[in-house]
Amino acid sequence: MQNSETLKIVIVGHVDHGKSTLIGRLFFDTGSIPESRYLEIEATCRAQGREFEFAYLMDALEEERDQNITIDTASTFFKTEQRSYVIIDAPGHKQFLKNMITGASSADAAILLVDGVEGVREQTKRHAYVLSLLGIRQVVVTINKLDMVGYDQKVFREVENDIRAFLHSVDIIPSYVIPISAREGENMAARHGGTPWYTGPTVLEALDTFQNVRGDTTLPLRLPVQDVYKWDGKRIYAGRVETGEIRKGDEVIFLPSGKITRIKSVEQWQQPDLAAAGAGACIGVTTEDELFVERGEVIAHRRNAPVRTKELRASIFWLADQPFKAGKTYTLKLATAEVQATVLAIEERLDSSTLEVTERHAPELMATEVGNVLLSLKYEIGADLYSENVRLGRFVIEDGTQIGGGGIIRSFADGTGTASQRISLNDTFIIGDEGSFVDLTGERGNIEFDVSVTFLEYLGQGNRVLFKLRDPGQIEPVALMAYEHHLNFTFSRNKDRVNLILFRSPTPTTLSAADLNGSL
Repeated sequence: MQNSETLKIVIVGHVDHGKSTLIGRLFFDTGSIPESRYLEIEATCRAQGREFEFAYLMDALEEERDQNITIDTASTFFKTEQRSYVIIDAPGHKQFLKNMITGASSADAAILLVDGVEGVREQTKRHAYVLSLLGIRQVVVTINKLDMVGYDQKVFREVENDIRAFLHSVDIIPSYVIPISAREGENMAARHGGTPWYTGPTVLEALDTFQNVRGDTTLPLRLPVQDVYKWDGKRIYAGRVETGEIRKGDEVIFLPSGKITRIKSVEQWQQPDLAAAGAGACIGVTTEDELFVERGEVIAHRRNAPVRTKELRASIFWLADQPFKAGKTYTLKLATAEVQATVLAIEERLDSSTLEVTERHAPELMATEVGNVLLSLKYEIGADLYSENVRLGRFVIEDGTQIGGGGIIRSFADGTGTASQRISLNDTFIIGDEGSFVDLTGERGNIEFDVSVTFLEYLGQGNRVLFKLRDPGQIEPVALMAYEHHLNFTFSRNKDRVNLILFRSPTPTTLSAADLNGSL
């Protein structure tokens, strides 16, 4: 069945590890190459006295053909039975790292290519770190050129272990690690028998399992205001829904201004009365109250809003030729917000290929270096921790009119990020056909509970309530609430989901002093 969504895939990795060959092979195997293009490449190879090169199907620039390198990012299309793809070939050379980030910044997923003969290299690690900074979590690792080592399983396992270890250090868990030969087509679109010991998917099969992350409605609502229009007697706040969903009648807050109102209408061109709009939709909204807010504000639901902050700690990946300096003021761009940011300190300087700290309280960062920094903003913005919401947790740094680097928010240094979400169990406690449960899978950040008498009485009648958790980090607040209200709980696990089941024992168990002393 053909999926209507187009998925954007970026191909990254060290120079000469075979990215363009891999893409050319994908086009060839999916029948996506026009005959005229094929004949052009064949003639070029003959003129150079070379065998047919799949890489030339991607390397469209004449300069690239002369130098045998990929300089710019290039994108083109191919299809499988499942969906259409836009695939981006990003350069591997160190001096072209900016172009690699340009390509990767719009991708839903990535293929990280590693040469099975050379193994994991410096630029492999840099590109992997950039994927982490950009929040790309759907990653296929392809270990290429295994035909040159006779498809030796031991060689594959050694390289696989090396790349998994580094990816783990930058918080990436690869969806698949696939042994391939791009030149021979092994495990690209089909299996040709070279790796009988491998039972996983081909590259195309792996890509078909990925999802369009731009349509994520499970995260809290984040709608950065791009512009405000006066039209037909009403004020329209326009922007793109980055995450979550917004509905007519929702109570929302604008941050950092803190103004609260309700959504009167959700609109698109020639569709002035939508019921709702989800992540990825470009919309306009009107509100019951006429608010005077500007570009850069973020519309969110009150109960799960971003943080209003003026000081933050971040990890920076610096790219510009001029160094990133402590004490200097730069322009920080996050979603539609733009604010002056002064570097209070470069607390740690790291080697981008090993992520080892090379200097503490450094005066500057040079090109391709990574640093953990403390930034002070001229005025407040609405933002998220990168770990909670990638879309509002990453930003770009400009030096003058040039993009200097990118970063992700690790913490809020002014204490504004420490507030907890207070969840009323009256509002979230659901009794239905599927049983009783509290759904926390859409909650982000710290959680505290307001426990109602109704909730406790329900448990006191011998009933049980399932708490659906987003991740194991939510176990602690639920367990603390259970302890404070003399409740018991058990664990339940479904694949990668961890749940808690709360209940109340008919008669509370008490321990004597002797029992306690005996247990120490």
